[in-house]
Amino acid sequence: MSTERQAVRLRRQYTGEGRQAALAFYRRHGMHFGLVPDTNDPQQQAFEAAVLHTLARPRPALGPLHTPDAMLGLAAASPGVESLVLWPHPDHMTDLLLHLLPTRAADGIAGLPALRAVTGPYQDLVVRLLGRAARITVRATGADVERARAAALAAGREPLWDQKAAAVGERRAWDTVMDAFAPGESALWSRALRRPGLADPAGPAPWARRAPLAAELEGPKPQQLLPRAVGPLAGSVRGTVAVTPAGGLGGAGCSTVALQLAATLARGGTRVALLADPSDPSSPLDKQDREGEGPWRPLAAGLPTLRGAALPEGREEAKAFVALTRTQADVVLIDTGNGAYPHQHLVQEADLVLAVTRYDQRHWITDTETIDRRPEHAQMWAWLDRQYLQRPPRRELSDEQELLTFLDVVFADWVLARSWGDDGPGPDWEPDWVLLAQVAELEAGDIGELPGEDEEPGLDGWRAEFLAVVDAEGTRRHPHLWPQVSAAWPERNRRRNRAGLLATMPEAAEQEALCLELLEAVETEAIARWGSGLWQEHRYQWVTARAADQPLLQAYEDLIERIDILRPGPDVADLLLRPVNGLPTDRLMITLNRVRGDIDPQQLADVDHVLGERGARGVAFVPQLPELAELPWNTAVLVEQGGPQAAAGARLAVAVTDQLTASKSAGHH
Repeated sequence: MSTERQAVRLRRQYTGEGRQAALAFYRRHGMHFGLVPDTNDPQQQAFEAAVLHTLARPRPALGPLHTPDAMLGLAAASPGVESLVLWPHPDHMTDLLLHLLPTRAADGIAGLPALRAVTGPYQDLVVRLLGRAARITVRATGADVERARAAALAAGREPLWDQKAAAVGERRAWDTVMDAFAPGESALWSRALRRPGLADPAGPAPWARRAPLAAELEGPKPQQLLPRAVGPLAGSVRGTVAVTPAGGLGGAGCSTVALQLAATLARGGTRVALLADPSDPSSPLDKQDREGEGPWRPLAAGLPTLRGAALPEGREEAKAFVALTRTQADVVLIDTGNGAYPHQHLVQEADLVLAVTRYDQRHWITDTETIDRRPEHAQMWAWLDRQYLQRPPRRELSDEQELLTFLDVVFADWVLARSWGDDGPGPDWEPDWVLLAQVAELEAGDIGELPGEDEEPGLDGWRAEFLAVVDAEGTRRHPHLWPQVSAAWPERNRRRNRAGLLATMPEAAEQEALCLELLEAVETEAIARWGSGLWQEHRYQWVTARAADQPLLQAYEDLIERIDILRPGPDVADLLLRPVNGLPTDRLMITLNRVRGDIDPQQLADVDHVLGERGARGVAFVPQLPELAELPWNTAVLVEQGGPQAAAGARLAVAVTDQLTASKSAGHH
């Protein structure tokens, strides 16, 4: 039996998918990411785990899934490289969708909270988490979804899966699902969802009572699933890829993108050559020449199929070196550097050009809409908070209070100076008495913080020392106030420090008086806005909480939704293409680097489609990751097989190899 036929047969044993789907995976990826790959992305892993957990342990109102001929209604799965397709059994489609898609009734939220669903371009159902990039494709049509909607409505349940914002309690319900997983369990739930062929469809689903076990997910030949250099990625994908900054400006992170892509391909056994300008300070190449070793340098320990070399400075010499390297490697990556270096002309020698640009959220989001579902009294409290910040009541301090506050301020400075050395602040130390006139206007950031009374048992002694230092000058400047102030200050300072108050912060009683003063100032406007009944019933709760520094609004945070208003795909494409004039459009893939947060998956697909219509190769992205922050100076992370960095590299590598394969079959350069 051929290697391909054996691989397809084994994959089907694990996934239950059809022969054509298993064959398509192997012919696209070979064994470079494993035959039945797990996801390395923690966000995707959590989503997949939550999907299976929700199907295995539905809400009592829905009852269990009765699917004796399919594991929880799933006929098969197609696990890809950081992607997953689920194949519901056609006889159980409506029941499965009703148990998966979120609905709400008097008994609470059923289905997977915060899941949102939209029919994709191939009449597939794309399900994802609200505001997250994690996604799964379900082989279901719009008609299937409408049947599930009708079933939900007939059962008295409100569908939530097409709402823009989270429903009340939905975020908290999602957190409850996540809290159900012990450390390490979500990886097993995710793997079980990717391997439904191992489950006994005729037996009861064991995961209604316990988490999946590692042993039951190993299957018949676990060693034959491991990633290795077998199949198309090494055997048929060849080409030259130029990595260049969009607009020719530096700082986009081209060297990091090039090195991450090179290492990902090399981990699967692909022979990769990375060429770069040795004078570029961000280049991973060794700056020191090594006599007798030739031009090639190893770039990461543990990746023998990844080598790097310096590009010759001359234009023709550089072109000739690229041509020679193409005969010695499967994939040649050229880090062209920015406009300050002489190699940007090499983009014309490439089969694919990654135009790297920094992610700018303003290109993708035009505005953010806030939906406030908090009860009216909570909204009124938030309004009072804003009023307090916008027009804080002025503190009127007596001469005695000002002097006491002044001593708190300068004592904090004295303690700081005292803690610097055993000899204390020194004989010449004296407070800045000018501050006394400005003490009411001091900002919190200008005031030192005392150590806790329990942290520094010597504080009482320090207070006595401090008063001895300032006593003579205090008596001279304030002869009438000083006796009572110096007598009252130590206990007052101790009490305030125990309460965690900085020098100028009002105490609870004073804070309450200030809040009551604000209530009086805004009462007319508040009654006009909120009504007399609400105002009378709930205003003093705000005063009490603020005086005690209690987080009054924390319990209502999940009732505020901020919905991004997405820019249309054609407009985003215009913005992405604007800085890439002069680059070969027919070989161009826009590559967004350092993406913070998540791009809406449907919007990303729309932009990719528009770029394709305009002759480009679409869009790829690399997330902002701490693991990549030190590249290319610290390359140890590149050999790691798992984690967010490996997931990001795998997505980029698949996008690139798909394009190289497409350009080869289409007869491109």
